[in-house]
Amino acid sequence: MAKQPQIENHSADALVQLVITALMAALIFTFTFLPKVPIPGAHGGYVNLGDTVIFLAALFIGNPWAAAAAAIGSGLSDFLAGYTEYIIPTVLIKGIMGLVAAIFAKRDKPTVFKFGTFLCGIIMCGGYFGFALFYYKAGENLGWVSAVNDLPMNIAQAVVCMILSWLLYKPVLALKNKLIKQ
Repeated sequence: MAKQPQIENHSADALVQLVITALMAALIFTFTFLPKVPIPGAHGGYVNLGDTVIFLAALFIGNPWAAAAAAIGSGLSDFLAGYTEYIIPTVLIKGIMGLVAAIFAKRDKPTVFKFGTFLCGIIMCGGYFGFALFYYKAGENLGWVSAVNDLPMNIAQAVVCMILSWLLYKPVLALKNKLIKQ
């Protein structure tokens, strides 16, 4: 009996990866859009839990998928919330965060993962600080005022999202490993 040629299943694997990435983008959007708390005195900024899902997506799906999910989910949240001036900076900042988080998450070591989320917190705070400086530069020191005003809430968001992702690290890694075995 002749052997049947093995059909490589690359297109099915790519489709599964695309679907999981879309699901992660939807989760990032949901956790960014729904539990948002406006930053008092800010020009459209808000605190949310989306970064937690970005970190966990990085652990679960890796690069470049985590970067894409982070950029799409977070950017869509700003778009639908009406914060149009933040869309491009958000897509860039959150996409970089997804990329960096996935680089550190792929080692499957909690300490390395924690360090990666810490770097992402710095990227997020620094990115939005820089955006506020340049975007709101019109007027008397409005850029500095806005950037400094937003910074404590951005730091709080980074810390809360880091801690939540650290607490969820083992269950998400276990789920990932269980799905890979199947």
